[in-house]
Amino acid sequence: MTTVVISEAVKTYLKTYSGIGSSAVVLVDYLSGNPSEYAVSQQPGTVVLETYLTGATERQFNFALQMMAYTADDAARIANSGFFEGVAAWLESQSEAGTFPTLNTNQHPTDIRATGQPFLYQQGESETAIYQMNCALLYDQDAP
Repeated sequence: MTTVVISEAVKTYLKTYSGIGSSAVVLVDYLSGNPSEYAVSQQPGTVVLETYLTGATERQFNFALQMMAYTADDAARIANSGFFEGVAAWLESQSEAGTFPTLNTNQHPTDIRATGQPFLYQQGESETAIYQMNCALLYDQDAP
């Protein structure tokens, strides 16, 4: 049986969002600097939120969705913010519909959501920047 790596599952899941698309370049913990590139970047935070008497746990996977994008003018920066608003709304609707990333058989997703506003994470001297929005995938994990 193959073990599912959560960051890979989230990457695959995000490619189903129409604003990103299945042919988009989505990387894990890395952006090469090319515009219109995305990354799922693992973030620090509490993993186990609660442990039940049965030994099962409620957990969260904290991640940031990052995008390398053009920032040459105000219209581009507004469009970049709009992209993240769309992702946040999509995550909310997916969660309400019970549509989640596919995890291991002992892991059962319960929620996926944006946990903060998108922001300009890094601006270089070129006309591109990295935008970031922090997110979380919550899931229950069976007792070992």
